[in-house]
Amino acid sequence: MDQRTSSSIRIAFCENGAGYGGAIISLEAMLAQLATRREQPFAPLLYTGLDTEPYRCLARFGPWRHMPARPLVDRAALDRRRVPFASHIENLANVLPYALRYYRAFRADGVRLVYLNNDATTNFAAALGARLAKLPAVLHARGFHSVTRIDRMVLSWIGHCMPVSTAVRDGLLKVGIAPEKCTVVPEGLDLAQFAPRAPLPALRAELGLEPGDPVITLVGGLIDWKGQDVLLAAAPQVLARYPRARFLLVGSAYGRDNRFAQALEQRVAGPDLAGRVMLLGGRQDIPDLLALSSVVVHASTLPEPFGRTFLEGMAAGRPVIAAAEGGPLDVVAHERDGLLVPPRDPQLLAGAILRILDQPEWAAGMARAAAVTAQRYSIRNHTDAVSAILQRLIREPQQAPH
Repeated sequence: MDQRTSSSIRIAFCENGAGYGGAIISLEAMLAQLATRREQPFAPLLYTGLDTEPYRCLARFGPWRHMPARPLVDRAALDRRRVPFASHIENLANVLPYALRYYRAFRADGVRLVYLNNDATTNFAAALGARLAKLPAVLHARGFHSVTRIDRMVLSWIGHCMPVSTAVRDGLLKVGIAPEKCTVVPEGLDLAQFAPRAPLPALRAELGLEPGDPVITLVGGLIDWKGQDVLLAAAPQVLARYPRARFLLVGSAYGRDNRFAQALEQRVAGPDLAGRVMLLGGRQDIPDLLALSSVVVHASTLPEPFGRTFLEGMAAGRPVIAAAEGGPLDVVAHERDGLLVPPRDPQLLAGAILRILDQPEWAAGMARAAAVTAQRYSIRNHTDAVSAILQRLIREPQQAPH
């Protein structure tokens, strides 16, 4: 352990999401920014429920602990058998032992504060472990919350919430969080990584694209609310006017199954789209793919808590279309630095894409304005805001748990 780590405040960063997505990407970016600071007041310790490569890589920022759930009883089986007090049985058999593992880990690691990444429900055990250890906890709310007993309970323990957008904050207020315990901290980008750049001829050649081909790109995991199906439904209308248009779907399946990804593969193989849509899977060259894109599309069919991908397109200086609900409403000024389109409507999405392709000079001006807007969302600003809240919580006296 280096001198800086031994003298810094130990913070447990807990991530218990379903897979590699925006929440873990954002956490990784913030930890990387913290690591660059000479006067770093925090010593991160990483606790994750998953142990795949993206999670193991967090060990470069500090000690990493794999904390998988180990359920002893099957709640679904209890419900099917109509076992009385099923929720109490689950809590005693599954949640409490899991929380005690967190409690023991926090105590052994000398943790001073617990940072919960994502939402209250997925972090229930970690939040309870923090409560048992009498540690302050902060929730970086990167998702929406339901009005459930568990959410209300966990949120009542939280010292402060950092919703990533106004939409998430409004949801937290409805659940019962006091306004003074909520500070909107939007996502941050490494703006140097996503700076506007010239398209790479080699990448264009790899993808079989001619210089004049319109390229419409959607970046997002292949899960059923990210809107790839809406974009594919809009594609024939775009192709009718621009037969050389090509659609890039960047992202891989994650979660419980890949049925949605399989349905996309079948649709892409249809005679009207074959050879015109590329399923690229997960890629490490997102900034370069954005650079050769004529339009960057965000088409989520559920309100996005924030939605990093449309902001990445803006930072790259590309014309952006985003669903007009959730996080994009905080960032995109319609027709000034992007287009906001009512979600779940392929015809309106196709019309917005055609509007950009039909008016390249106007679209280029909008893209330049988008790059300026994106400067407000730097990972530096994001990390400064988080750090200020963490330091304030550490200074505040904590109440004993009930």
